Amino acid sequence: MKKDTVESRALKIAAKVMNAANLCRYENAGMCKKLYVDDKICEKCIRNWLLSKARKELKKEQEG
Repeated sequence: MKKDTVESRALKIAAKVMNAANLCRYENAGMCKKLYVDDKICEKCIRNWLLSKARKELKKEQEG
């Protein structure tokens, strides 16, 4: 069984908190491209979005 890193656990917790607070990466739910939305799908979407934002920030730090 693979252990989660501290960063991946923090990312999962942040996505759960955002999902529980009914926050979305989009300004309104109508902008979501998913045909069917539930808590599991929203949490995964938020987690992927946070991960992409973190990668962009790290890349920006390394370049500058």
